[in-house]
Amino acid sequence: MKWPKHIARGLGAGIFIYLTAALFGSILPANQFWKSPDDGIELFVETNGLHTGIIMPMRSDVHDWSAIIRPDHLENPGNYGSHIMVGWGHEGVYRNAEHWQDLRVRDAASAVFGSNAVLLHVYHLNYPQTYPHYRRSFKVSEAEYRAIALAIQEYFARDNSGQVIPSPGYGQRDVFYRSQGHYNAFFTCNSWTSKILRGAGIRTGIWTPFQGGVMRWFPETDG
Repeated sequence: MKWPKHIARGLGAGIFIYLTAALFGSILPANQFWKSPDDGIELFVETNGLHTGIIMPMRSDVHDWSAIIRPDHLENPGNYGSHIMVGWGHEGVYRNAEHWQDLRVRDAASAVFGSNAVLLHVYHLNYPQTYPHYRRSFKVSEAEYRAIALAIQEYFARDNSGQVIPSPGYGQRDVFYRSQGHYNAFFTCNSWTSKILRGAGIRTGIWTPFQGGVMRWFPETDG
């Protein structure tokens, strides 16, 4: 029977096309002429090798996250941070795969074919610094940060009383929140990070399904 070979070839071709598109999508810039202001608001982009997230101050003159992200959402409110890292992604992958080696076939298949079961991941930290390979800093204007914050805020799902819906995270410094949106192979956690930045006018790749496609746009420093 030849059909298994045809299926295998088709899958191989599809994967090749996907990876090639991801490569070109990550190196072709959106907002090509964006410049980071010298005196702007400092943000960070961070990766754990699988997921990326955006680090922002908990409170600033532009946006105050404490209105919806409260200390009592944490198991230990004393871990409430000066900053938060926010990422978005597939619920099964997020809950069960903090790192690549934890990824389960069932969750990966659901993520590839699509799911509305999505979460926001919020990690609390204090006065972050840059670190080689996994945390890079950049500055944005007040208008750009306002656009970033408002775009992220729209992804929080709310209950009938208008409150966000928290659930336990990996440890004592992080929380998951019910979210909105649809996750699939073409719109991943890393695509979301770039979409938020791109929508605010920040230079990033036009399509970045993998973390490397996000991180390459932010120069590495020694911190």
